[in-house]
Amino acid sequence: MGQKISLDWTARPAQTAAPPSGNWRAALTTLQPLLETLLLVGAAWLALLLLRPLVGAMAPSDHEALMASITTLFAPFVLRQRSEARVAPRRRVLRDLAGPYLLFAAIATLALGLGWQSETPRLWLLLWLTLGFAGIGALRSAMCRAPVVERIAVVGAGEATDRLVHYLQRSAPASVELVGVFDDRATRPPSSTMARSGSVADLLALGRQRRVDLVLIALPDHAETRILELLGQLKSLSVSVALSPCGIELAMPKLPVEYVAGRMPLTLIAERPIRRAGAIAKAAEDYLLGGLLVLLLSPLLALIALAVRLDSPGPILFRQPRHAWNNAEFDVFKFRTMRWNPQGAPQPLRQTERGDPRVTRVGRFLRRTSLDELPQLFNVLRGEMSLVGPRPHAVDMRTEERLGSEIVETYAHRHRVKPGLTGLAQVRGYRGATHTAEQLRRRIEADLEYVEHWSLWLDLQILARTAWIVIRGHNAY
Repeated sequence: MGQKISLDWTARPAQTAAPPSGNWRAALTTLQPLLETLLLVGAAWLALLLLRPLVGAMAPSDHEALMASITTLFAPFVLRQRSEARVAPRRRVLRDLAGPYLLFAAIATLALGLGWQSETPRLWLLLWLTLGFAGIGALRSAMCRAPVVERIAVVGAGEATDRLVHYLQRSAPASVELVGVFDDRATRPPSSTMARSGSVADLLALGRQRRVDLVLIALPDHAETRILELLGQLKSLSVSVALSPCGIELAMPKLPVEYVAGRMPLTLIAERPIRRAGAIAKAAEDYLLGGLLVLLLSPLLALIALAVRLDSPGPILFRQPRHAWNNAEFDVFKFRTMRWNPQGAPQPLRQTERGDPRVTRVGRFLRRTSLDELPQLFNVLRGEMSLVGPRPHAVDMRTEERLGSEIVETYAHRHRVKPGLTGLAQVRGYRGATHTAEQLRRRIEADLEYVEHWSLWLDLQILARTAWIVIRGHNAY
């Protein structure tokens, strides 16, 4: 029996879970087409500046350089890497780039030839393409050299798990951080040499404290039912889930193949909902549009704060723990709309309803116009919420005296993205209190539809429909 290997993640200091775009190299890979486009445009104008002092009037005009810039817009479609997960070693960068770049050079030559208005020196075209090739080659080489650590958790036990863990440790020790081996069985199979780091429940708790990029399931091919059960549990985290290459064939659609630790192919069975370019676009939407809204609405926010203060005693803002991304918790901000309940007089958690006697005069107006939700823009700027997403539910909120997870099995899957100021469920009319299990199911179905089919266009549609609902006054209360 080999030596037991212990992977003790509990000994590491606790960290706040990073946002979905926490891996900066993944963001750089997403921006690679844009960076390569900018490099080619810069190379065209640099070649022009270098040639003008040498050839004078024979140098190409700004018109040719502009044509080169326009032609460069086609570069990302020609030069893009076929697999964004696998980055070629440095020694293969120029070889892999040569073929696509020759095709781009041919397209550029043809496009410029059709648009030439003067006797453009062929030297400029050659210099531009040479500088562009050197720039892109240097960028891709730098990406290969850049250190990146992918945090991977393994679920399973037995020889398949041992082989997988040893491969990760041997082939990519600098680029893979193995956060642990997790399995629900208290006793390990006789063939296993890996010490258990905890149960699947421990992995779910870990995923709420630290960033986990990928969960690898290493189970035998006869464990299909168990794999599907694990997938249901792990989809409460914003993490990709993949099967180790051990010949498992599940009766479900396969997602694209992912490559980790060099060349090991893994079949993805669940992807992080919003990743790479989508994560960057959504973050830009939240911070740019959210910051603009705070700036424009700051006079209104000040007036509402004054009205709340004058209407009844108590704080201006109301804070309440809500469920957040990755099943964590955060304090949501709202303008106080109810009579203040001082500390020392606790009351049971109760959903707000129409005609609620606890609501103040100003509070009724704020709720009717949804203005009480405006302070959540600060939650957006703090990175705790998004402008659009599933509405954050209060911790321990109950419907028919049951928790949401007890009514809808996939309830926690809505937490795979950040909660939002508004969402698909809200614009479909599923707003306000959920008094029945059927109301909760309809809301969760809309939330999960948003998680699975997110797009920037869908976000913009929801924001526009929300504005129309507010203008018409069709709110929850």
